[in-house]
Amino acid sequence: MNNGESVLQWAHQHNHTVTWMAEQLGYSRQRLSDALHHNDISPALSKVLYEQFTLRVIPTYKVAAPTKRKRLHGYQRSVGKRGRKPGSGSGIRPSKLDPYAKDIIHLYRSGAAQREIARRYNTTPSNLHDWLKRRGLI
Repeated sequence: MNNGESVLQWAHQHNHTVTWMAEQLGYSRQRLSDALHHNDISPALSKVLYEQFTLRVIPTYKVAAPTKRKRLHGYQRSVGKRGRKPGSGSGIRPSKLDPYAKDIIHLYRSGAAQREIARRYNTTPSNLHDWLKRRGLI
């Protein structure tokens, strides 16, 4: 094997998902997927693929020399890539629906439509669905 595409083919042949492989390797799914699809195989990834799955992959990623970052109008952004401050964690955050949890659960279990519950508590149906799913009700 010599590139990311062949690793993806191997995974498909063995009924493995990128998510499962990422968990086995200790990588995030997005990071592994990007590396394999763009053929940016770092030496570290190549080594881990060999150790975990005995896949020999030639590293194609080269570590670039560090560059100076430009400051944005005299200050550094304190927010990470996805809008969270660095170090804020990745766990479940409190929802605006949490104070109404008993009422929402009662309505849901009594057969009320998710759309109606969402309208009553001033949120979107998809937000309500995710909230119910995180709590194991769906």
